[in-house]
Amino acid sequence: MRRKLDEFLEKALICYDLPGLAVGISEKEFVYRNTSGFKDIVNRDSLLAEDVFHMASVTKLFVGTSILQLCEQGQILLDGRFTDYIPWFQMKDERYRDITIRQLLNHTSGMPDVKDYQWDKPEMDEGALERYVRSSEVKDARLLWPPEEGRFAYSNIAYEILGIIIATVSSMSFEDYVKRNIFEPLEMNDSTLLTFERGIYDSRGKDKSLCTPHEKDKDKKIVRVPHFPYNRAHGPSSTLTSNLYDLEKWALAIFNHKLIKKETQDAAWEKQALIPNNGEHICLSWFCREQNGYVLYGHEGTDDGFRVSFWICPERELVIIVCSNISGAPVKKISKHIFDLLQ
Repeated sequence: MRRKLDEFLEKALICYDLPGLAVGISEKEFVYRNTSGFKDIVNRDSLLAEDVFHMASVTKLFVGTSILQLCEQGQILLDGRFTDYIPWFQMKDERYRDITIRQLLNHTSGMPDVKDYQWDKPEMDEGALERYVRSSEVKDARLLWPPEEGRFAYSNIAYEILGIIIATVSSMSFEDYVKRNIFEPLEMNDSTLLTFERGIYDSRGKDKSLCTPHEKDKDKKIVRVPHFPYNRAHGPSSTLTSNLYDLEKWALAIFNHKLIKKETQDAAWEKQALIPNNGEHICLSWFCREQNGYVLYGHEGTDDGFRVSFWICPERELVIIVCSNISGAPVKKISKHIFDLLQ
């Protein structure tokens, strides 16, 4: 099996023309981690299993778990209106007043999506997130449809709002809450939501384990992305940086109910709405799909210069993590092929 996986990894790197590819698999006693290619194709720095990727929307799973922790503590009501927690929130479309925490988590609130993450104009202070939620992009927006329709529409704005709710209820920044209640208890020492602390804007102090984002130019040549996809204004939707080892710790904690109770996790995996374009379902932060007779839960991540696929199969205690440091990498396709190989 290891030989098959090694061969597939090398072929995938070449066939999909990727700068780097990292794969982590854990299924009970079987653990596989391997990489191929480079973390920086210009400097020809070899990619290592401990190297750090921008995880993009995989961050949302940590938001969901944080919300459910606060629900277990009685500080948040899942079906309570979100404005009960941030009464200062304003939007031109008055229908927002009926939106619940659950609807923000499962993308059925009708909230529109972020238009510009401004990766090239990042903000790094603690007030950046609230300023965004109070900004004209949010305040002047209109819902796509009434929230009671329960229709799926992916919304990063919804997750920025959830991040503010976590910060408000916990009386600490969103990033501090996740660090204290998830990263530190699980010893996820290579994970952070404050990527700027890795020195991404200072080459002299840059964390050497951090992968460089890449894209393809008009001639299909792999080049560096001129900016790193970080802006604290969008922390809850996308700023996790981590590696294979730490995401494996996170997955095992989900299986072993170290962060939330079993019944809470089971409720988080209940199907909430159908995703029209691919037949999958959205749960509470988690996406749900079926393959080869098994049910898998996970999330994709995509931002400028990075693609990540994170899926788990609770029935098999199986984790599959696929990371690449280039826009458009077919990581989900690679993940599905790996699942087929593991049968």
